[in-house]
Amino acid sequence: MAMNHLGKVGWWALWLSPMVIVPLALFASKPWLKQQNDGVELGIGAAASIFVMGYAVFLAARVNGRLDEVEIAGQRFAQTKGMTIGSFAAVLVMILPLSMNALVDLANTLGAGSPDKAVKRGIIIGFMLVVILQTLAMAAVSIWWARRIYRHE
Repeated sequence: MAMNHLGKVGWWALWLSPMVIVPLALFASKPWLKQQNDGVELGIGAAASIFVMGYAVFLAARVNGRLDEVEIAGQRFAQTKGMTIGSFAAVLVMILPLSMNALVDLANTLGAGSPDKAVKRGIIIGFMLVVILQTLAMAAVSIWWARRIYRHE
């Protein structure tokens, strides 16, 4: 059995340091990158997104190592059904005129009057909406699965 030499403070530092160091490095490099070209903000956003997705995959792999067969099956079920439900929910939300107008207004506000920036922000907002709704749907399906499977115990 391996010994835990780090202690609680060490483990917190290990887990939280990438979430603090990388954003600080991106923030510190922003003035230098702004001098390079016009689309640097999207580059910084893309770098931050890649980091967040990579760290999420790392954390998911760490958590999944401790799951049994039933929990893994539930996770796969929740992922496949939740992704589909979330995608359809996003389409329905974006089709409704009230929410569509709100999303367009948000993109125009964040675009600061520039049509090019508004379009780019609109694409980012739409992608984020899809991912958020997929995540919520996966959580709901996972809760449903857990109640269905474990209620007989």
